[in-house]
Amino acid sequence: MAINFQPAKRINPLKPQDPAKYYANPVYKDKITMRKIATMIGTQTTISIPDTMAVLEALTQALPFFLIDGNIVYLGDYGTFRITLQSEGAATPEELTSANITGFRLLFRAGKEFAKKLKEMEATKV
Repeated sequence: MAINFQPAKRINPLKPQDPAKYYANPVYKDKITMRKIATMIGTQTTISIPDTMAVLEALTQALPFFLIDGNIVYLGDYGTFRITLQSEGAATPEELTSANITGFRLLFRAGKEFAKKLKEMEATKV
């Protein structure tokens, strides 16, 4: 299986005077909904599609709860989720406050089996 990509022209914001370069940009086919995932899981297992939907919905409720509470969420071979912070620097630890925090990011690190699949991927230019 291969992921499609197309060239995207970009200027280096740190060196705007340099010539633009082309970078690989993924071409997405569609947005896959939880219902579609539940249908696929439901047809491949003995779990009904409504039960699968309920589990996926419960997961979407549980993940933010645990992440916001300061936990790293480990989902086995699927991977690990954690929150990272973006902040402005402060001269001393005492000067660093929550006002320095400029954003939050969700970081996902693929588990072994998932990462193995990613390494096996190929790319096709379209």
